[in-house]
Amino acid sequence: MSEITLLVSERERLWDYHPINTESAILPTRPVQKAVALVLAASRKARASLAFWADPLSGKSSCLRMIEATVIDRVKGCGVLTLEAVEDQQTAEGRLLVQILKSVRYAHKIDSTLAGKRDQVNRALNALSGEARHLFILIDEGQEFSNSEFAWLKAVINGLARDSVKVTTVIFGQRELLDRRSEIYQNGRSDLGDRFMKKLIEFKRCRGAEELRSILEAVDDKSEFPTGSKWTYTQLLFPRAHAGGFRFKTISGDVWSALQQKVPPKVLAKGVSMEVIAATLASVCRACKDSDAAGMSIPASVVKAAVKVSLDD
Repeated sequence: MSEITLLVSERERLWDYHPINTESAILPTRPVQKAVALVLAASRKARASLAFWADPLSGKSSCLRMIEATVIDRVKGCGVLTLEAVEDQQTAEGRLLVQILKSVRYAHKIDSTLAGKRDQVNRALNALSGEARHLFILIDEGQEFSNSEFAWLKAVINGLARDSVKVTTVIFGQRELLDRRSEIYQNGRSDLGDRFMKKLIEFKRCRGAEELRSILEAVDDKSEFPTGSKWTYTQLLFPRAHAGGFRFKTISGDVWSALQQKVPPKVLAKGVSMEVIAATLASVCRACKDSDAAGMSIPASVVKAAVKVSLDD
C-alpha cells in the first residue's frame, strides 16, 4: 500500500478527531516558542519562576501543555506538577495541599492534620521530581492565587530546595495577574513578588499577517498527527493536495485580509485570538473536505466565509 493510499484511508478514519477539526491543536507559534525557550533557560537555576499574562483565548493553556511536553522531552527524568487556581474565598493551606496531592494522584489516605499533609506533599513531590531531581510546577489562572496561597507554595518549594530538588515554577494568568502582582507588593509581600512575579511577560495574540503565516507554517511543517506517525496536520487533512504542493500558509494573506474587513482596526491591533484562528481553519477544512486533489487551492471566498463564521461564533 502506497503512503498516499494509507493517508487517504486514515484521513477518513481520523477526520473527526483531527486536532484542527476539533480546534484543539497545540502549535509551536512564535509566542509559544519564546515562552518555551524562556522556561528552558530559567530551568538551569536551582529555583526559578516565570510569570506570563495574556488576554482570554490567547492560547495560554495550550502553551502550558507545550511547555509540559517540551520539558519532559528535554529535561530527562524530571517531574511536572500542574495546578489550576480556582477562585475561592475560603482558601486554606490544607485545601492547597490536598489539591497538590490530588494533582499527583496520591495513592494513600490523605492525613487529616496540617503537619501530616505537609509531610505527604513533600514526600510526594520529592518522588515526582524523578531521577533528574527537578520539578516543574505549571500554574494556570494564576490571578486567582491569593497571597496566602503563594506563601504556602513558597514554603513547599523551600522544603524541596532543602532536599536538593530543583524547582521551576511557570505561572500563566489573565490580565488581572498584573493587578495581583501590584497587590502583592503593596501588601508588603515583596518576597512573594520577587519569588513568583518579579517580571510579568505578556503572552501575545497573533498581531499581523506575518505572525499568522508562521502559525500556518506550523500546521504545515511543525505538527504531527497521530502521534508517532510523522504525518503533519496538513498532510493528513489533504493528502493528495499536500503531495501536489498545497500548504495552509498560502492562505495566510486571504485570512488576514478577511479579518481586516470584519474587525475594527483598534480591535485588530490588540491581536487575534487563537480561538478565532482555530475556528477559521476548522471551517475551511469542513468546506474543502471533498476537494482533496493535486492542484487544490482554497478560494478567497471560502476563506472569507470561514472567517465570518469564526467571528460570529
